[in-house]
Amino acid sequence: MEIVCFDMEGTLTPEIWEQVAKNTGIDEFNKTTRDIPSYGELMDFRLDIMSKHNLKLSDVQKAASELDLLPGAEDFINRVRQNFQVVILSDTFHEIAQPLMQKLGFPLLLCHNLGVEKDGTISSYNLRHETAKKQAILGFQSMGYRCFAAGDSYNDIQMFDVAEKGFFINAPEKISSSQPHIQSFDNYEDLENAFLQNSIFYK
Repeated sequence: MEIVCFDMEGTLTPEIWEQVAKNTGIDEFNKTTRDIPSYGELMDFRLDIMSKHNLKLSDVQKAASELDLLPGAEDFINRVRQNFQVVILSDTFHEIAQPLMQKLGFPLLLCHNLGVEKDGTISSYNLRHETAKKQAILGFQSMGYRCFAAGDSYNDIQMFDVAEKGFFINAPEKISSSQPHIQSFDNYEDLENAFLQNSIFYK
């Protein structure tokens, strides 16, 4: 059995926090792990901005609910499911990802949790592990699964380092060019073919 482990934002869906930036007019929310590779530092940055502007969890949930999947992502995921198990390994949070998980057909999502006060203020966040994506793949492999991984950013390289094969999809040129040993694709068809070509079951 083989598992395909996907990053979510930028890979299958738009960036939730970029929609928050659009809704609020606060440009700082456009920063992602493409700009700040340390996810802890990025979240500290985001929560500081939210506090300054008195923004609540509901503002982020609203942004997530307004997003559609990236073009072609739904059909792509449905095709991949025909040959592989699908898992989303994301640095998003369960409290805000539900609308996008519904559009993806509710695959298994392994991500983080937010600490939320009664008034809806996001006061903290709980990261499962500093390298949660890597640890998840190592866990699957320890049970005998082969794993492929696909993502678009620096924090996905930890998956590629331990997966049987890892691929960039939709990655900015500055990221993909810094890791020339990792195959990079700009469309789902080529990525799907790469999974099949590297599978031991679908030759």
